[in-house]
Amino acid sequence: MQLEARVKTIIDLFDIFFETSSPFDIIMARYFKNHKWIGSADRRAIAEISYSMFRHFEKLKLINQNITEKFGRFFVLSFLKHEKKYSNKQIDEIFSGRKYAPGKLTDFEIKFINRSLPSSYPLHVSLNYPQWLEPYLMKSFSSPDFENEMKALNETASVDIRVNTLKTTSDEVVNNLKEFNVEPMRYASNGVRLRNGRISRSHEMVINGLIEIQDEGSQLIAEMCQAQPGDIVVDYCAGAGGKTLALACAMQNKGRIFALDKYPERLENAKKRLRRAGVDNVYCQEITGKWMKRHEQFADIVLVDAPCSGTGTWRRNPDMRAKFTQKDLNELLAVQADILRSAQKLVKPGGRLVYSTCSVLFDEDEDQVFRFLKEFPNFSLEDVHLSKYHGKFLKLSPYGNDTDGFFAASFINNKFVAKN
Repeated sequence: MQLEARVKTIIDLFDIFFETSSPFDIIMARYFKNHKWIGSADRRAIAEISYSMFRHFEKLKLINQNITEKFGRFFVLSFLKHEKKYSNKQIDEIFSGRKYAPGKLTDFEIKFINRSLPSSYPLHVSLNYPQWLEPYLMKSFSSPDFENEMKALNETASVDIRVNTLKTTSDEVVNNLKEFNVEPMRYASNGVRLRNGRISRSHEMVINGLIEIQDEGSQLIAEMCQAQPGDIVVDYCAGAGGKTLALACAMQNKGRIFALDKYPERLENAKKRLRRAGVDNVYCQEITGKWMKRHEQFADIVLVDAPCSGTGTWRRNPDMRAKFTQKDLNELLAVQADILRSAQKLVKPGGRLVYSTCSVLFDEDEDQVFRFLKEFPNFSLEDVHLSKYHGKFLKLSPYGNDTDGFFAASFINNKFVAKN
C-alpha cells in the first residue's frame, strides 16, 4: 500500500471520527473489517500516523478553526505540512487524484497550507489538552510537575505484560520474549515491560493465555484488592475482564469471582479471555436489581473500577481528549457516586471496597472518596501497602511513575456484626 493510499484511508477515518461519537480504535476496527485488503503492516502504519495526529490535536484544531467542511482532509493536510514538514511538492504527489489517492489540491487548499502560523501558542495548545480542562488538570498537578505530566501524557505508552501465574512464570516469559528486551516492572509483582517493539495480540503467548497485555497501574489495582484463595470477590464494572483475570491469578483459581457489568455484551470478550487463561472460578453476570438484592453484604472484596474520563490513558488513547466535554465530566461524576452507593451494599461487614479510575482528575478521585466517606460513615479509609508501593491512595501518573494515570482507594466496612 503506497503512502497516498494510507493518507486517503486516514482522511476517511477522521471524517468518520468527526461525524460520530465512537472512539477512534472502534472506528478503525470497523473500517479495517470492511476493508480486508488492507494488510497488517499498513494497518499499523495508519494507526501510528493517526495517533500522532491526535498528539497534535489542539494545534491542528487551532489551525483549522475556520474550516467548516472536509475536516479530515484539512487535518491531514495541516499535519503533513506543519508537523511532518512535508514540502508542497511532496504533498502534491500524495494528493495526486489517482485511483487510491486523495483528490488533487484546490486553490484554497494550496493557500491554506502556505499560511503563516503563530510564533507561539497558548499553553493548552502547546501541551495538547482541552482548554476547559485546564483548571481541573492544574488542581491535580501542581507546578512544576504540571507541564511535565502533560508532556508525559502526550507520549507513546510502554507495552506492559501481566504474567498469568496459573500457567507460567515470569522467568519463562522473560526467556521466551528475549527479542523484546523484557525487564521486570517497578511496582507490579507479576508484570514485565517490553523495551523493544510491540507484541501482537495474535502472539502465541497471548493466544495461549500465558500473558495479558495490561498496564502496570491496572495490575496494581488488582493487587490492592488483596484477594486470597477462597474469597468471594465482585468485580463490579468488569468490562472485558482485565482485572478479573488478575484477581483470579491472585486467588489461584480458588473461591468465587463475580464479574458484573451493566451491559452483558461487554462480558463476552471477558469470557474468551478467561477460557484461554485457564480461569474457572469466575461467574459473568449482568447487573440487575434482583441480583443485587439477593447478594447484599456477601462479598469479601468489591472492586469498583468506575467509568471515568480516561485522562490517565491519554498516552494509549490520545483521541479521548478530542471530544471530552464539561457535560461528559459532570455526568461521569454523578455516575461514579451512584455506582459506589450501589456497590457498597455488596460488601460484608469487615469486607473491603476498592474504588479505582484511570483518571488523573481530583474531582473523579479524591473528591469522590471524601464524598463517599461522608455519606457512608461505616466505611473507613485504609492506607495502601503493596510490596513496592505505599501511600494513602494508589496515585500513579506517566511522569511520576512511568505508568498510565491511575487512582485507587481502599475502604473497610466497619458495620457492626451481632454475635449469635
